[in-house]
This record gives sequence, C-alpha cells and structure tokens, in this order.
Amino acid sequence: MEDEMDVTLAEDDQSNLQNPETEPEKTSEASHKKEEVQEPVREQISHIIPKMPNNPDEWFKAMKWAENPFILNIIPELFVGYQPQSEELIRLVKEKHKIILVIGPTGSGKTTLLEWLSKNLDKRFDSVFVGKPPQKSDEFVDIFNEKYPRFLRKLKNVYQIPGFLNKKLRNKHLVVLYDEAHESKMDVLEWLRVLSDQVDNMSIIVAGLPVFEEHLAKLETLRKRIMGKIELVSLTKEETEKLIVRRIQSIGGKGDEFKELIDAIYSLSGGFPREIIKVCNDVVNESMITGKPLTKELLAREPTKEEMKVSLRFLEELSPMQREIVEMLVNPMTPGQIANNLDLAKYKSRQHAVRSMNNILKRLMDDGLVERMKEDRAYLYQLSPSIRSIVVKA
Repeated sequence: MEDEMDVTLAEDDQSNLQNPETEPEKTSEASHKKEEVQEPVREQISHIIPKMPNNPDEWFKAMKWAENPFILNIIPELFVGYQPQSEELIRLVKEKHKIILVIGPTGSGKTTLLEWLSKNLDKRFDSVFVGKPPQKSDEFVDIFNEKYPRFLRKLKNVYQIPGFLNKKLRNKHLVVLYDEAHESKMDVLEWLRVLSDQVDNMSIIVAGLPVFEEHLAKLETLRKRIMGKIELVSLTKEETEKLIVRRIQSIGGKGDEFKELIDAIYSLSGGFPREIIKVCNDVVNESMITGKPLTKELLAREPTKEEMKVSLRFLEELSPMQREIVEMLVNPMTPGQIANNLDLAKYKSRQHAVRSMNNILKRLMDDGLVERMKEDRAYLYQLSPSIRSIVVKA
C-alpha cells in the first residue's frame, strides 16, 4: 500500500511538471478566494473600529455630540455623587444652623456642591455666593449691594449690613455660600462670625481645603459656632461613570461612549471630579489628533509626573496627622501598631494615642480612603485600592 501511495504521488508530481500552467491557475484561484474571505473581515473590522475624523467639527458630528462635554465649567444640574453629604447639608440648612463647614481637597467638588445647593433651596431661602474671599470686610458692602440693589439707599459701610439684612429678609432665610475659606484673612472670618450673631435669619456655609481646620484652631469663637461639618474626598467608580454619562447626555450623546474606559479613567483621576473631567478631555483630544476610536488604547500609558502630582494633592491637603497615617497604611496595620510609630509624647498615655488613632481611622474610612478587615482578634486597616496605587506610585 505504501508503495502504491508513493507511485500515485509521484505521478501527480510528474503531471504538474508536465503542465506548468496548472499551478499559476490554482494559485490565482486560491489568491482570489483568499481576497474574497479577507474583504468581509476588513469590512467587519472597519465597522467595529472606525477611523475617527481629525477635524473637531467632523469628530463631534461623527459622535453626534453638540460640543465637548468635558470643559472645566461648573454645571450644578450635572452634580453627581456625595448623596449622604448633600442630604446632610440640606438638612443642616433647613434646620437653620448658623455656621456649617464643608471640607475637601482640591477638585473634590466643593464649589459644585455649593452651586448645586443654591439651585435646590426652596422659596423660603435666599442665597449669595462668595467665590473668592474678600481681602477686607468692607468688600461685603459691595457684595450685598449687588445682591439687593437699591437706587437711593445703598449700603455705605459694614455697620449698616446687620440692620439692613434683618429688615430685608423678614420671613426669608439667607444662606451665605463662602468658598475658598482657606484663603480668607482671620479678621474677615471673625467679621463673618459677628455678622452671623447679629443677623437672625442667616446661615453661613464655609468651604475650604482640609488645612482650613488648622486655621480654625486660631479662631476659637468661630470654631465653636460650627454646628455641622461635611467632608468630601472622592467619587466611587460607579459615581465616576455616572458623572461621565451625565455630561455626555447633556450634549446629545448616548452616554455609553466611554464605557470601556471607565476603569482607566477612575484609576488615573483617583475619583476627583475635576480630574475625571480633565482625563476625559484628554481622551477626546487624543482621539481627534490620532484618529483612534474611544478604546482603552487611548489611555494605555503610565501617568505622567504632572498627573501624579495632581493626584497626590489630596495627601498635601490632609491634616499632618491624617497624612502621616495614610502614608503608613501602604501596608496593613492595627491602631496599636500605628500608635507605636508615632510620637507618643504628644499623648497622656499609649491608650490615649490608640483611642485617637481609632477616631482618625474612622474618619478616613468614612471618606473612603481606608478599608478595615478582621484578622484573628484584631482589626487591620489599609488604604483603599485606588488611593494605595497613587501613594505607592509616588
């Protein structure tokens, strides 16, 4: 049988040698069939991963977007996340507490929260937004003259403000939204405290970086007037996606265009709203420049030094004690182990130090910076994954 097979093969070979035109015909036919198979594949790949236009107008037209939704502007209507904090803030205002504190790192959404609040207060309330702290208390004369314009009887000095507001407000409650408080001078903050004492229907919401709490230590009277504290840190991954979807839908998009990039965007931004918008804007620009579609490849790179610097701002803006603990928790530790690594001379006893650590750790857990797990009879604390990646890379 083997000999017969060999003979048959040999005969086939000889036949091919005798008809040299046969091979090119077969090759041509095979090549033609191959092209027929490849063409639908090319069309399919082209359909899945289309080449994006480089021209901005054409790019937005292809995406069916009216404009770029990732411009750094404050749109209270698109505010997402921080539901417990926003509900607590509304409650404190409705209860008409005199002074309320909002604390959070750069880009965490403090200004947007204040703007959102002003849009969501009912008719019983009025609000005035102070975006940049005045250098002198006299500047509040212009602020209130602009808020309540009068032809003939304008305010002339700060001493007239309390009486004017008490008469003007009547049954309404005024909410002063005082942003960037960490930049404010001590005498201006003290004047605000006096104003809150002298005006009946008024609440002041003071918003600033975490370092502002250190400033408050020097203003004991003001600090004691604070009846509520709201802390913002960063959004969850789900809230990050919701922010992106809502922004895209606001300019006519479907909302799922960035679905494949959510994990990468969350990792690069650390969940800070301002950084989320910046990263998304980078994605849009990169797609326009390269013509690449909106896939992970647009973000398939290590963060730059500048991006790491931005992501690390939250560390700089924590209190010194919080920052020291966060840096320790790259590796899991118990409160006792953390206390042992601190200067115990600051505390009455080691027990006092451990108790203080527990309070700080609870706050860091509430802010989503730290997670807790049980091991044997002790609790171990460690950084949440997104925060840990930022600290480790630093």
